[in-house]
Amino acid sequence: MTPRARIVHIAFNHLMKLPALPAELQSLREEYDLVVILPRYDDDEASSGSVPGIQTQYITIRSRQWSDSGKALLKLLRFVEFTFKAFIRALRSRARLYVAHDMPAMLPLFPFLLFSPRRVVYNAHELWSEAAEDNAPLRPIWRILERIAMRRSGRVIVPEPNRARIVHTEYRARQAPAVVRNIPAAPPPFQRGTLLHSKLSLSDDAVIVLYQGLLAATRCLVELAQSLAFLPGTVHIVLAGAGDAAYEQQLHNEAARFRGRIHLLPWTPREQLQHITNSADIGVLLYRNDGRNNFYAAPNKLYEYLFAGLPVVASAFPGLMEIVDAGGYGSCADPSSPEHIARAISAALAIKGGEDIAQRARMEFTWDAQVQVLHEVYRNMMENAREC
Repeated sequence: MTPRARIVHIAFNHLMKLPALPAELQSLREEYDLVVILPRYDDDEASSGSVPGIQTQYITIRSRQWSDSGKALLKLLRFVEFTFKAFIRALRSRARLYVAHDMPAMLPLFPFLLFSPRRVVYNAHELWSEAAEDNAPLRPIWRILERIAMRRSGRVIVPEPNRARIVHTEYRARQAPAVVRNIPAAPPPFQRGTLLHSKLSLSDDAVIVLYQGLLAATRCLVELAQSLAFLPGTVHIVLAGAGDAAYEQQLHNEAARFRGRIHLLPWTPREQLQHITNSADIGVLLYRNDGRNNFYAAPNKLYEYLFAGLPVVASAFPGLMEIVDAGGYGSCADPSSPEHIARAISAALAIKGGEDIAQRARMEFTWDAQVQVLHEVYRNMMENAREC
């Protein structure tokens, strides 16, 4: 029996915070010998996540306890420690291919980029140098490293077509990146529920507009709350998630202003979150236009809403408009304008939600199609690696 080719994946994150990665591991484990290298969080492997049948190697980041102050220079210690330890693990693995998931995970593979770049795949879930504000103090450094990674890697994978264009033409990747969308691998069966109506003691005619995820200014949630001033009293907003304490206080202030129409729920585990989603009427995805990482957003929540049968209200940005507006799945708005958001919510309410949306979306957006792209990328990479 011919041994399966080994592919090593590296991520500097909780495995379950990168939904596409466990989905990929589960889908390809029969064809390849897969190894994933992850940091250990709080010395608890379960908190980092794992996939049955996949060899998972955890790295303890001892410098984490010294750098909890959040200062950028101290955080560098985490990257340095992880880079060194993950490089040693990757080198010892003797893999055919190495896959880095975002820039911090690419750092251990820079020696491979120099000497055997055709064995390296960069899965750029984010345009990293244009992403979170946490990166801001180090942005010039990340920008240089990101461009090197894009140009040297044997192949780049991105979650959205507009990002592929940027990576190919501006970052000068070797060839056009493969697009693998953040589509859930195994969405649960469609099923409507009444959890939110009963939990919040809402009347049957109440319309529930749901946002789930990070509570942050970049998600325009204050603007979403203020849109209630332009909507009927039957419309309620539910914000399910957690975030910065100061921003959460702003949201509580808005909730007090719109008495009983804004409801904040705590962070909810993914397996329970589906019941909340199933009982909403509209799903919201609003990103502030503070960089191309948001402007060309590719959120997995979009598909989670659609598979639950929810019409979607999203930012009027190209990638989201191509699906939401053009596909008839909802309405897009200027995320900085509460009045525009209200109009989009009213337009989305006119779209028949439920099983029609869920079934159409499940036929149009399938994880199986994304797996075929991954297969093609890895098979071509294997061939190129043999020719080196």
